[in-house]
Amino acid sequence: MNLSVLNKMKNGESVFGTWCMLPSSSVVDVIARTGLDFIILDLEHGALSWETTEDMVRSAQLHQCQAIIRVGDDHENTILHALETGCEAIMVPHVSSVAAAERIVEAARYSPKGKRGLSPYTRCHGYTHHNLDNSMEYHANETMVGVLVEGKEGIENLSEISAVEGIDLIYLGMYDISQSVGLAGQLEHPEVQKQLDICLNRILKQNKFAGTFSRDIQSSIEFKKKGFQFVAYIADSYALSSYYTDAVAEWKTD
Repeated sequence: MNLSVLNKMKNGESVFGTWCMLPSSSVVDVIARTGLDFIILDLEHGALSWETTEDMVRSAQLHQCQAIIRVGDDHENTILHALETGCEAIMVPHVSSVAAAERIVEAARYSPKGKRGLSPYTRCHGYTHHNLDNSMEYHANETMVGVLVEGKEGIENLSEISAVEGIDLIYLGMYDISQSVGLAGQLEHPEVQKQLDICLNRILKQNKFAGTFSRDIQSSIEFKKKGFQFVAYIADSYALSSYYTDAVAEWKTD
């Protein structure tokens, strides 16, 4: 994909997208048409099957929108399944140690950079062994490996995790950061923002891309100004709920 978020970030751009919790390729088709850079398909919290996920990846790519799969765990087979859909980008949750980050790289990248299993007969390689060398070279350069650093231990090990070769994106869970300073859910609190800045600097010192979550547009813009090149804004389920909640409230008030 020529317009991958990885290439955009390497070119100095900041990318803006959303989370997708709803198991529907039609929902992705609607969202991907809006001009968002990416959609994160949530296999950890969403009710997505592998078959539905692959259809959702297709829907995103039809509109030059990067599909990113957030897998539910860091198991080798889970990561392999995600990349075989042809999504070209993954995010792995609950990473709190260097050892975990290294295992993820091994599972996501082909030899010699990793130990990812190979079958040419999946969507990833166009269902054929023809031109397999070119396909493998493409995925070696284009596959984005992201990790979500979550929890107190992960934040304490952030510098070391960020230094792991083969990791492209470090995504900071805002809710976890708020919990780490004893202010759970208070994302806008100055102490939470201070901790976020500390974490961001640790990531940037290792020349990795930093990502985070935003609940409103203004915060998204502020994160971009701070140096986050990857900002995920709310989720499809919340967007629907919020829109119709406001509509009903306005209807009843009039």
